[in-house]
Amino acid sequence: MSSLNLSLSNLNSGKIRTLATRTLDGIRAIGGAKTQNENDDGNILVRIWNKVNKLGAGVSGFLLNAIGGGLQWTFTSIMTQVQMGVRFLWNFNWNATDAELDAQYAAYMNLLAGTLGGTIGNAVGWAVCGAGPGLIMMKFNKLLALRVLQEVGEEALDELMANLRVLVQQAAQLAFRQTLITSYKNGRRLLKEILLDPNGRGKVFREALGINTDRVKEWGEKGTKPWSFAIALDNWIESIKNPLIQNFTEELIEEFFDSCSEAFYVVANTADQYMMEQKLGQASLLGDQEFVEITPNRDNEEEKIIIAGPAELIKPTIVQTLAQHQLLEERDLGMWVGEPVREAMKSPPMSIQLRIIMSSKQKSVFKAKRVQITIPNVDRGRLNWLDIKQRVGGANGYMWGRYKAKAQLSGGHSMFIWAATDADAVDRITMLATLSNEEILGITVTEEKREGSRLRLEALRKQPTRIYPWAMTIINQQKVLSEESGIAQLSGVYQRRQKSLIPLHTATRPDNYSELIADLFRIPGPNG
Repeated sequence: MSSLNLSLSNLNSGKIRTLATRTLDGIRAIGGAKTQNENDDGNILVRIWNKVNKLGAGVSGFLLNAIGGGLQWTFTSIMTQVQMGVRFLWNFNWNATDAELDAQYAAYMNLLAGTLGGTIGNAVGWAVCGAGPGLIMMKFNKLLALRVLQEVGEEALDELMANLRVLVQQAAQLAFRQTLITSYKNGRRLLKEILLDPNGRGKVFREALGINTDRVKEWGEKGTKPWSFAIALDNWIESIKNPLIQNFTEELIEEFFDSCSEAFYVVANTADQYMMEQKLGQASLLGDQEFVEITPNRDNEEEKIIIAGPAELIKPTIVQTLAQHQLLEERDLGMWVGEPVREAMKSPPMSIQLRIIMSSKQKSVFKAKRVQITIPNVDRGRLNWLDIKQRVGGANGYMWGRYKAKAQLSGGHSMFIWAATDADAVDRITMLATLSNEEILGITVTEEKREGSRLRLEALRKQPTRIYPWAMTIINQQKVLSEESGIAQLSGVYQRRQKSLIPLHTATRPDNYSELIADLFRIPGPNG
């Protein structure tokens, strides 16, 4: 049985799902999701804390999703910020003193502080006086409470989003203005030092540009006349003597700036509308963007698959993922790769092999270190499930490490095992070799030295690790007659049953163990 947990962030679907499931989080469980009775877990204080913690996580997740979706930048909002910045530069008094510039920044900070206080006060007011009564009603009438929270939530969200937009815009404006003011003050101070230096670089600049030192001294000092691009333009227009040309020039420039501003907004609004139409068209055809977390095996909660995309596209992906997991469940596709090809070519073919898979986790191979032990020419009469498990350490497993014991067998084959100590490697390979029909001719133990790359890279070293028996299988290869070519050849690996791996991590032997062994030992081919 598999479990599938869907976590959707869309507000409307969340409301419908909440009403349908009659839970605050609205989480749906499909296909055998595990549940636990909260009344059976701890005392009354623990249960209250669990409910409060669960509610707080849901509310915080809702607020984060709402804020993230409500503060998306659009072409229109970007154009607004750009025009406000240009307007600020156009009207900026470049002759303002440092004290006047600092006073401007203080005024901006006061405005931002007021907006921040209003935003927080608005949010707290809705939470205390709106959401609070709704949560209290949960104890008496859940449907009424959900209806109240729904209405309050919509109104609160609208106001909160409006306040947050204003707050973000003001914060962005403040950052831009403060950066400009600070840079301008420092730059002006540096230029004045250079230009007023009588013997240094200032003399060269003054002579080359014809700069008046008196004007430089008055720059930014108290009592100087304000100067900005807007003031300079107005003075230039007023300096035109001919009233006809003056009026013509004034209207031309004013209408140019107004129409240019409107044109930019039309372009931005058109772009936003086009993007919205594309999103709505995609949402109507493919559904909203959703995130799905799949737990194929509920006994192994660490193994999770996350899928994201439009709803209509991820639905078949979910089915395909679960079907693929069922098809490959408990099949170690990688264990047929990396066979000792060179040794197999010069040694007699192995018809029957026992493959034991060890894992650094007791009941899982997910994100665990896996070790394979192969016993050639295994004796079917010695394949007792409990005996095999005990030979690899039982439920507690054994310590894997950098000592490699290799046993040469009488049939021309060999087997090896890694262990943390020399003695353990010899004992372990001796016990496992008795499962084979071949006898041990000799055992060689080698130690992996920490030299070369292993001395520099710790990941290449075989650190002592406890590994546990996880599963076993039989690799059955026989010479069979190919019906297509009509010649004798070595067959591939035949998997007779849906589950070719026999679990060793369970406390008791599988009920169908004898049938599995008989099926795996069956001669493959058309007559098997």
